[in-house]
Amino acid sequence: MTPPESLPDSLLVAAAQIDTNSDLPANLSKIETRIREAAAAGVQILLFHEGCLTGYPDDERVQTLDFDWIAQAESTIQRLAQELVIAVLVGTTSRRDKQVFNDLLIIDADGRRLGRYAKTWRAGEPWFTAGSGPVIFNVCGVEATAIICHDLRYPELTRLGVAAGARIIFIANNESGLTSEYKLLGYRSMQISRATENLAYAVMANAPADAKDMDRSNASHGNSMIVDLWGDVLDEAGSFEERLVVARLDLSKGTGGPARRTLGKDGGAELYGTDCEHPAYAQWIRSGLKLVRRLDGGSS
Repeated sequence: MTPPESLPDSLLVAAAQIDTNSDLPANLSKIETRIREAAAAGVQILLFHEGCLTGYPDDERVQTLDFDWIAQAESTIQRLAQELVIAVLVGTTSRRDKQVFNDLLIIDADGRRLGRYAKTWRAGEPWFTAGSGPVIFNVCGVEATAIICHDLRYPELTRLGVAAGARIIFIANNESGLTSEYKLLGYRSMQISRATENLAYAVMANAPADAKDMDRSNASHGNSMIVDLWGDVLDEAGSFEERLVVARLDLSKGTGGPARRTLGKDGGAELYGTDCEHPAYAQWIRSGLKLVRRLDGGSS
C-alpha cells in the first residue's frame, strides 16, 4: 500500500459547509450547487459532511428512507462529478444486505466510484451497522483515508491509514451543536491532532448551526476546516456560515513521517536520525495494516 510514484505537486481541495436536513431533494440541490461552485473555482476534491445527502436519520426515520431515491441521487452526484471533472466525497445513508450504514461515498474526478467508507465507531445508533475499519484510496492521484465524526476519538483509524500511505485525511462530521459548549474545544482539537500527529493534511466538513433553532437535529456547530501537517488551520468557516472552505495542499510536505516511523521503516531516520526504538510496537502496527481496506472501485 505505497503511494503512487507520480504524485501531483499540489491539490486544491475544499470542504462544503452546507445546511441539510430531512428534505432529500433540497439536500441534493444544495450539493449540486456546491459541486458546480467548487468546480468553477478549480477545486479538485470536494468533501461534504456526514449524512449530507440524507440527513442524519434516527431509528424512526431510517424506516421511512427511500433507498431507491437515494441510489438515484448518488448516481446524479456521480454523473455531475464526471461532467465537471471533480472528485466528490459525500455523506449518505445506504442499505446493503438488509443492513443500514452511515457512509461516505467516494467518487474520483473521472466519475468512478472508488467505494464507501462506513463509519466504524458508532456513537450509539444501533440502527446503523458498524463499518469495517480503516480504508485507503487513491483520489486525484494521491493516497488518502477517511473517517466519520465519532471515529475521531479512535486515532488509530487515521494512524493506520497514513501508515498505509495516505497523505490526506478526510473527516466528514455532524457533531453536537453549539449548546453542547463543553465539547467544542475537544472537537476542534481532534481535527488538528489527526493532522499534526501524522504529518498529513486534514480536511473536515461539518454541518453549520441553525441560528433560528439551536437544538435542531441535523444542525451542528460549523467550523469546517482544512489543517496543514503542523496543525495550522488554512481555512475555517464560522458556526453559521454556508460556504466552501478551500486550500491548496503542497503534497511534497505531507510525508506521514510519524506514522511511517511506527512501522520501523524510514520515517524515524528521516525525521530524527534514529532507527526504530520499539520493534515490538512496530510489529503491532504492521499487524494492524492488515485491517486497512483499499477502495479501488471494485464495489460501490
